[in-house]
Amino acid sequence: MKFVDGSWELVTGGQVPVKEGTEAELRVPAKSITDQSFLRKMTQEGAILILAIGTPLRALLSPKDRSDIPDEVTQHLLPIADIRKQIGLLASPERFASDSCFVEVKLSGPTDAQARHLEFKDGGLWLIFEGAVPTDLRSSTIELPAGVASEGAISLNHAFTLLSEVYEPWRKAHTGSVYERFYYLESDGKWYPLALLRDAGIAQQEQKIAKDLWASFLARCKAR
Repeated sequence: MKFVDGSWELVTGGQVPVKEGTEAELRVPAKSITDQSFLRKMTQEGAILILAIGTPLRALLSPKDRSDIPDEVTQHLLPIADIRKQIGLLASPERFASDSCFVEVKLSGPTDAQARHLEFKDGGLWLIFEGAVPTDLRSSTIELPAGVASEGAISLNHAFTLLSEVYEPWRKAHTGSVYERFYYLESDGKWYPLALLRDAGIAQQEQKIAKDLWASFLARCKAR
């Protein structure tokens, strides 16, 4: 597409046949951006701490048949039906049965590699960005309930895999979206999916970039 006389046209010719008010996403290759300062701000990597070490999290699981689950770990199951009023928002509720359960875990200490990194040395959960785009959710180690695994998990994805292998043995693949599967305790006393913290982090990062770009624009104006 190209912008011609106040409207977007297909490069093959002719106007785009869409209704008035239609929204579109414009993608520009990085090599086409001539302002290197702007490009650096839009691609710069950063990290936002969203939860501190020691924070409890709850993993949402769907154990279909508890007879396949070792007795020593069934005690850690928190049925949704029993604590429904404690849940502020259930991500993708249509995907989970009424007998789905939470299992509580905790953000524990940093890995050896994180302990050597100034930004991550204190442990916790960080949202990693490239510009305003979230690229990763990085955690320190995860403390699992007794009997689930001999050692803690090194990431949320690892924690979910270990939990799913124990509590969801019927599944062929023990993976899932950590944004939908892990919940945190909000100040209102209810549990929400990590997707909410991700969205809040995106908004925070977008505001920061917009503020920096505006400051750069004003500085250029003053220089003239």
